[in-house]
Amino acid sequence: MDKIDFEKYMENIPKPNIEEGRVESFERMDNDDIWKIVSENLRMVLDKVEYKSLFADTYLERIDNGVATFSCTSEFKRGLIQNDYKNLLQRCLLKATGQNLQIDFFIKSSIEEKGKESRYQFLNTGSQNIDLFSASENEKKKYQDALTYSKLNPKYTFETFVVGSHNRLAEAVAHAVVKDLGRAYNPVFFYGNTGVGKTHLMQAIGNQLLKESPDKKVVYVSIEQFLNEMIEAIRTKRNEDFRSKYREVDLLMIDDVQFVETLPKTQEELFHTFNTLYHANKQILLASDRPPKEIRNITDRLRSRFEGGMVADIQMPDYETRIAILKQGVLEKRAKVPEEFIDLIAKNIDSSVRELEGSLNKVITLMLLGEKITSEDVLKILDVDIESKRIKITPQKIIKSVSNVFDVPIADIKGGRRTSYMALARQVAMYLLRKELDLPLERVAKEVNRKDHTTVIHAYKQISKRMEKDSRFAEKIDLCMREITQQ
Repeated sequence: MDKIDFEKYMENIPKPNIEEGRVESFERMDNDDIWKIVSENLRMVLDKVEYKSLFADTYLERIDNGVATFSCTSEFKRGLIQNDYKNLLQRCLLKATGQNLQIDFFIKSSIEEKGKESRYQFLNTGSQNIDLFSASENEKKKYQDALTYSKLNPKYTFETFVVGSHNRLAEAVAHAVVKDLGRAYNPVFFYGNTGVGKTHLMQAIGNQLLKESPDKKVVYVSIEQFLNEMIEAIRTKRNEDFRSKYREVDLLMIDDVQFVETLPKTQEELFHTFNTLYHANKQILLASDRPPKEIRNITDRLRSRFEGGMVADIQMPDYETRIAILKQGVLEKRAKVPEEFIDLIAKNIDSSVRELEGSLNKVITLMLLGEKITSEDVLKILDVDIESKRIKITPQKIIKSVSNVFDVPIADIKGGRRTSYMALARQVAMYLLRKELDLPLERVAKEVNRKDHTTVIHAYKQISKRMEKDSRFAEKIDLCMREITQQ
């Protein structure tokens, strides 16, 4: 069933257990009866995949002292429901019981849940269990099990990933990976600033693959978790279990891989895991806040593996794409947000998609309080976010500050003259553009009218070395930064 308007639907839900003109006390109702009412209401509001991924193996265990206690099968699922679906669940409970109950969860193992599942089975004359689930239901259950094992967030899909000029290449690569796993592009290395959608796109690949092929073995992990599991395996002498987990997969996704630069032992393990998967034509996805060339203190052999497939950057979305992202968020939350509020958020928040979505959530929350808010109220919310950031830095401000401090006209910084002093000022501009704004190499080169991005890499290294050796030169760089923040 398609999603419907939650508010209108909840108003028309019949009261539970109406008998002879009166509502029976929920205290006389069986927990399964209450959960049946609640789950049916959830089905009416959520789409099928969303309901199945979150509530198919969730059960109401008891109601006691104003608390409804549920069981589910994973910590990941519990966190997702409590963070994103708690209010919806409470309101469905309110309609079913007439009580404003608090929500609590605990984790049950699959063995403990067998008793719950047995209600869907019966014995035939040969005393063999007959599964009442259809083949389709079994496939869905297989998908849910694979989703739980992979540690993927079911909310991260291609459908909810907004595509614009800033991420079009990365999104095309992602679809190619699903279509031809391990062969189209392998490995794939996504990089970009924090909050631009790298994790969303990686997990969308995993979710789509499992929907199409639930038998595939998919694992998503951060480099920190990879390290922690490796340390625990060494401590408990279960190295082979650790290696089997990460080397016997169809798709391995590792996030925040830039942190491997401080972990030499992890680099070694990652290198061997990489080789095992690559030679078996298994897919490898990596995500980082910078390209492989700029991850320091990693071995050349590991860096070459990172660069051996497709390296795709994801930049910050432009204004039009930010509008589309916000409208997608409004649609997902089934909220009504005036166009002028969406425009204000898009114009004022351009540092990350994550901050964009966070600002939208603040506005929606304020609207749900029942108060009539104005554009001025929205601006106050956004001002809190903006004040917590450093003064906005633009490429123009950086180039202007270098021009002032080094006494070189902007036209010469962007021009073709190659005297040593002008070349130095130009290198400083490229260094600051890269360091302070984390712009892609090609964009930095474009800002100073250079065609080859390797010039930017060379400039960054040269300025870094000179700052370490020449304190007076380092002071001039600091002076540039002070000018930038004062403009």
